[in-house]
Amino acid sequence: MGNETLPYALAVIRLLQGVIYYDEKATWDCLIQYQRDIKQHFSGIGIEVFIQENEGYAFLRQKDSSPSEEEHIPHLIERRQLSYRVTLLSVLLFEKLIEFDMKGGDSTRLFINREEIKESVRLFLPDGTDEVKITDKIDTDIAKLVEIGFLRKLSANPNQFEVRRILKAKISAEGLQEIKEKLREHAKLIG
Repeated sequence: MGNETLPYALAVIRLLQGVIYYDEKATWDCLIQYQRDIKQHFSGIGIEVFIQENEGYAFLRQKDSSPSEEEHIPHLIERRQLSYRVTLLSVLLFEKLIEFDMKGGDSTRLFINREEIKESVRLFLPDGTDEVKITDKIDTDIAKLVEIGFLRKLSANPNQFEVRRILKAKISAEGLQEIKEKLREHAKLIG
């Protein structure tokens, strides 16, 4: 076989770096064209390639393994523990995405501005919370959501964001209520 680069190397490398979206045209086209080969490539090391063509994203996730297998195969895919506020923001954005999809319309892309995000969070703040202090921290949380790929900042307006559809893969509709209940309990404890 020699030292030839695989024809799908671009997609494999980008998957290792994080989520691939449909608007990364060359990478997305490569992924779709070679998806069978790419899935086979990762399958042998216990990694699943999750592709949502209709939603326009793809990412890697570690296959669930038995405890005995875990000793031999370390985790490649990092699991992130999100803070209370980042989790809350993720859930609220996921709900907005569900509402947006239910309304239908011509666009599949949901845009939201910084103030709308802050207003959504205010409803979950316990009474007597220092709103100015918390809403300042929300800017940091928004930056975290941009970093992990749940939001994409628009270059034309730094206060406008696209809610990325990968949220639908990371938060299940069934788990949504359970997460919201835990968030409400947490808010009571810190209140």
